[in-house]
Amino acid sequence: MSLLLPLHPVSLPTSRPRVALQNTLVCSALFPCRRRLRRSLLLQPEISPSLALPAMCSQIPFDGSFNFPNLFPFLTVSAGFICVRSFLGALPPDFSDRWNHLVELSRGAESKVKTLPYHLIQAVMASEDHRFFYHFGFDPYGIGRAVVFYPNGGGGSTITQQLVKNVFLTSERKISRKFVEGILSLILERKFSKWGILYSYLSKMYWGHGKYGIEAASLFYFGKPPSMLNISESTLLAGILPGPEVLNPITNPKKGKESQARALRRMVSAGFLDLERALEIVSQPLCLDNNHDGQEITK
Repeated sequence: MSLLLPLHPVSLPTSRPRVALQNTLVCSALFPCRRRLRRSLLLQPEISPSLALPAMCSQIPFDGSFNFPNLFPFLTVSAGFICVRSFLGALPPDFSDRWNHLVELSRGAESKVKTLPYHLIQAVMASEDHRFFYHFGFDPYGIGRAVVFYPNGGGGSTITQQLVKNVFLTSERKISRKFVEGILSLILERKFSKWGILYSYLSKMYWGHGKYGIEAASLFYFGKPPSMLNISESTLLAGILPGPEVLNPITNPKKGKESQARALRRMVSAGFLDLERALEIVSQPLCLDNNHDGQEITK
């Protein structure tokens, strides 16, 4: 008898809730063929969960009509988030202190560079980055040269990139580190002048035997300040930079002389020095006036 009794009236909503309607619109936009897939699955008698996914995938058209119009912004934001996270993760904890120190070091760099002999600047640029004043942080030509003429084509890193690696990053070879190095190099080129970057580079680079900066290196190897260096001594110091522990003339005089010849050869190629003068310098014996204590000598 209870089955024959009328059911209690149920009031149906006249309109969908706004949240449910929004969810339906989002799902229909993301999955335009969902309704067709659901109908095809309902028409099948009984389908096991192991067969449900292949059946759904078999209904997806491959003519380009199955697209995700709203996924492109999501993927773009996700990729940007991953890049930012990798960038921040590679920075040292005291990044702000190192940055402020670099800012202080680069102030008045143009007047400070004038105290250095011009052949020292030319020797360092020819040895490490002769296109320094023409690129924007990294040099595609230098990278291409390093790849084509490997291992004799030199490194592809610019002076700016070497400064970034020396001040902010580690020496480990990872793609993420190279990415961060490139981003920071672009930032440095935007925030600092070329002379500021060059002076900071000369003041922060390692020259072997625990000596950082051109001032300490000049006093250690020759017992005099950088302003008193001659062209032979400048090229010898510039030749140390690619491998300070191996190419310095105290540890290995032969390697030191070869690195000096390499710096002279690059100066001739860059047009900074004529061939006759370079041959004259390279034929001179290696001469060091080292005081080993790093104290400034007044003459």
